[in-house]
Amino acid sequence: MAILARKLSAAILALAVGAGAGPQDQSGKMPEYVVKAGFLYNFAKYVDWPEGAFEKADTPIAIGIVGKDPFGEALEKTLKNKTVKDRPFTILRFTGPADIQRCHILFVARSEKERMAEVFKKVDALPVLTVGEELGFCPAGGAISILIEKEKPRLEVNPDAAETAKLTINSKLLKVATIVKTSK
Repeated sequence: MAILARKLSAAILALAVGAGAGPQDQSGKMPEYVVKAGFLYNFAKYVDWPEGAFEKADTPIAIGIVGKDPFGEALEKTLKNKTVKDRPFTILRFTGPADIQRCHILFVARSEKERMAEVFKKVDALPVLTVGEELGFCPAGGAISILIEKEKPRLEVNPDAAETAKLTINSKLLKVATIVKTSK
């Protein structure tokens, strides 16, 4: 079981750093939000959006951040000159749920923990991949949660939330994640 856990943890970290996410800190570890920026980049590779989610063939993949932005420059550095399926990236920042505009991936910062229901209501039935960083995010209705436990990333995926948003998550991503259902 421990070997499987180590392999799974290595696969998850490879998914994040496959982005060329960035430098390690002095201890040899990547800072938390460099790792999470790498995940956001890679999620764009492993998620398919429905037809009509993008206005044109070259419309950028819009990554929105709602709440207090924890990334600093890490997200810009990770996405610089990168494309997925010939689409560049753009980053949008929203101070709260009421400010959320059309985006393809929405990162819900910890600062929005108390307003998750408002966030989900704002993007309800839209083709938006919701990504959080809190333990209860997926059971509350989020699609993916990036959790850091004992300095290692762990992913939770809620396939029902992805299906509601009309998104298809690649089986490679599902294999490295813990599947979570929405709480009733």
